[in-house]
This record gives sequence, structure tokens and C-alpha cells, in this order.
Amino acid sequence: MNPRVLVVGAGSNGLVAAIHLAAAGLDVTVLEHGAAPGGGADSRELTLPGFVHDPHAGFVPMAAASPAIRELELEREGLEWRNPPVVLAHPFEDGTAIALHRDVEATVASLGPAGPGWRAAMRRWLPLATPLVESLLAPLPPVRGPLRLAAALRGDLPEWTRRMLGSVEALGLDLFDGDRRATAWLAASAQHTGLGPWTTVSGAFGFILQLLGHSHGWPLPRGGMGRLTAALVGRAEREGARIRCEATVETILVRGGRLRGVRLAGGEELPADAVVSTVSAGLLARLLPPGALSPRLERRLRAWRYGTAPFKLDYALSGPVPWTAAEPRESAVVHVGGDLDAFAAAAYAAGRGDVPERPALVVGQQSLVDPTRAPEGRHTLYVYGHVPQRYDLDDQEVAARIEAQLERFAPGWARLVLARAVRAPWQTERENPSMVGGELGGGSYELDQQLVFRPAPELVRYRAPVRGLYVAGASTHPGGAVHGVSGRGAARALLSDRRLRPWRAPRAP
Repeated sequence: MNPRVLVVGAGSNGLVAAIHLAAAGLDVTVLEHGAAPGGGADSRELTLPGFVHDPHAGFVPMAAASPAIRELELEREGLEWRNPPVVLAHPFEDGTAIALHRDVEATVASLGPAGPGWRAAMRRWLPLATPLVESLLAPLPPVRGPLRLAAALRGDLPEWTRRMLGSVEALGLDLFDGDRRATAWLAASAQHTGLGPWTTVSGAFGFILQLLGHSHGWPLPRGGMGRLTAALVGRAEREGARIRCEATVETILVRGGRLRGVRLAGGEELPADAVVSTVSAGLLARLLPPGALSPRLERRLRAWRYGTAPFKLDYALSGPVPWTAAEPRESAVVHVGGDLDAFAAAAYAAGRGDVPERPALVVGQQSLVDPTRAPEGRHTLYVYGHVPQRYDLDDQEVAARIEAQLERFAPGWARLVLARAVRAPWQTERENPSMVGGELGGGSYELDQQLVFRPAPELVRYRAPVRGLYVAGASTHPGGAVHGVSGRGAARALLSDRRLRPWRAPRAP
């Protein structure tokens, strides 16, 4: 009888793990709390019939760059990508904007006087984009990738190491010779992590996301993020895995220091030879019985810090957003907030527990590049701003602040609204308890929760100190986003421990 493996969570990491394990011949069942698989990668008609919205992830540059996704060749499962030529735009209140294009020289032109600094940085880094990303996504400790990067950078290595470890504000002011407009453009990409522009390592996050815009783009699945999940589910089921939804794991069963299976809400017990958990660190600590982990490790997981959470709004529109600046009218993503001080003020307010008066926003205009998202002549709009996980304001007041911020950069846009859907952090957590406090990234991205500390040195190779238990998901290295890396890592660790041959992608002919 083949070993029985239960995978807890049917997000991208859980599904990637299931594909690898089933392909190696194991008996695999994926247990998903929600009514459908996907986790943070799903799509729904949230407003009106015919309007397809992405409740969580909307653009997935890490999926485009991740070897764990690319090797699965999901296009064979029907997945189609749309990769916009204008990656993002950053409007300012004076009616101007800076755009990130796939083309470097078009971006340099958009940056104006700060453009030469970006050209110089891209000449250095664009040829190294793939080894850089693969190093960041590699199991710890990565060896070949960093050595290759160090050899290529040579004398520039100390300078770029300093820049990447610092704040995105410091990096931008350095690259752009003090230009604060260009620095705001760079810093806005770091806000996807919830880090303020003054935060250590925010420089690396902002820079790498912009670099990916040139090297891989910020693609989106045609028809909605749910199409990516459907492709992963199709591949997993083709390999023999089973997906069971509305199956909430209440307890991971451990007896005699060894994993025995799980107990579902309602009392059903499922025996297993191994479990791969993709839930976040804080929830994992609650699923395990007392004493299963060392006191120090249990404290670490229970004290895991979560960052600010997205307050999400989705709209069905009768037409495209009337941005004051020209660049956002053709951009798939718009970073709304204005100058550097405004972005910093919004991040600071959210971090200290207040809803910002003028939230910094990530806006997605998916239907501009994927007409299947809305009826002909209509459009969808995807908007979120970071807020505290808990706040005193009424949700409608939070929504009003976000809408007022949009009005500053696109006067009259509200007249286009046909319908609206509101998703507050509490709703996100209720729907998916692994998204603690409504936070999507699996925990704060501050330096002390990165690399071997994500979530703890004992778990860094995707094995738990409970025989038969493996960990993956956004709380493990390399963190959140749709890339499947930790799911693949946990599957490979399990197969290695059982001396089974890991699944490998076939070589191209």
C-alpha cells in the first residue's frame, strides 16, 4: 500500500506539493477549509454577472519567475497568460505620472531626470534577474545562485548588498541622485509587502519587483486568478491526488512523538503516514497538541507577528477609470498615493493601528488587458489599501477614505460604478483562518522574520521536529506570493526522507 499523505490547504503551495507527491506514487489527499481550492489565488463574480474579480492576488510576477510553477507547464492544462506592456503607473497629484514599462528605455524616458540612474541599475541587474530570483526562491542555504551573482557583480557586490539590506527610500534616493518623485515610484512597489519605505530590507522588495517588471513582467491569468488554480488542480488530479473541500482540519494528531493523521471539525479522524501543512505559523501552533513541539519553538510560532492587512474593494464599472494622468489609462496596475511623504504617512498610520486618512492604494485594471473579465465596453476595478488588522472605524468609513483617495487622482470615477463588493480583513480571516487578521503574506516581512527565521530555524528545511510532519506556505521561506516554492520543497523533503525518487520536470527536447 502506498504511503498516505494529507496536505492541509489547497492554495498554490499545497497544490504544488500534491502534484509532486502524487507523481511520485503516494496516496495524496488535499484538505481545504473553504468551499473551493485556491487560497489567495481565486476569482469570482463578486459584483454583477459577467464581471470576474480576483479577491486576493491579482498579478503574479513571482509565478512567472518561479521554477516551481514554470516546470509544471500549466499551459498544457489550459492556462493562458496576459502580460501587459505597461506594468504599472504611479500618478502624482499634479497630473503627471511615472510608468514602469516592460521596455527599459521607455521606463527611463518616463523617469525623466532620474532615468539615467535606472538605466545604469538595469544594465547591471537585468542580465542577472533570473539567477537573482532563483537564488531568493532556492531552499536554504542557497549556494550556486549567490556564488554566480557574486562573481558577476565583483566589486559592486558590497555596494549592492548594502543597498538591498537598507530601506527602499534610501535605495531610491541613492539610485536617483536625491529625486524624491522617482523614489516614490520605486517605494510604492515595496508596499505590496506591507513594509513602510523606511523599513530595513524594503529596498530589496521594491527593487526586485520592479526588476521583474522588465525581466518577466507582472502577468495575470486570462479569465481570472481562478484559472491558475484550476490548472494546478487539473494537474494534481491527473497525477492521482484528491481534493476535498469544506474539510477543516481541527487537530494534527501526534502520538509518541510521531504524526498519526488529522481530526476534522465534526470529529472525523483521517489516518496518515505524513502530513504537509501549508497553514500560517500561528495557526499551525494551535493545530498541534500541547507538547508536540519544544517550548521554545511553540512560543516562536504563537508569537509570530502578522503585518497590516488589505482592505479590498472590487467594482463593476461602465467604462475605464478617467485618470488625470495619461499613463494610468493604459497601465494594468496603478499605485495611488502621490509623493514619498504621503506613502510613508499611510504606512506609518496603518502600522501604529490607525486607518490612514489617505491610504496608499494598489489598483488593478485587469479588464484593460483581459477583456474576458467584463462584458463588452465594461470594466472591473481591483483596489486595496493596507489597514490595521483591527480598527475602530465602520467598514463603510474605511471604504469612503479609499474612494476619496481615488477621486483625487481620477475625478469623477465614481459615476462609473455599477456595483461594489467590500472585503474587510475580518471577512478574509473568517473565510480563510490561515490568513490571520486578514493578512495575506503569512506574517510580517521584517528582517527578523526572513530566511532561517521564517518561521524558525528548526523548520527551515520544511521538516518539523515531529516525525512525519512537513511545513510549507507563506510563513515559511521564501514567504508569500504565488510561486509554489515551499510546497515543492516540502514535497521533496518528504520524498527524500522516504528514499523515493523526487519528481523532476522533463527536459525540453
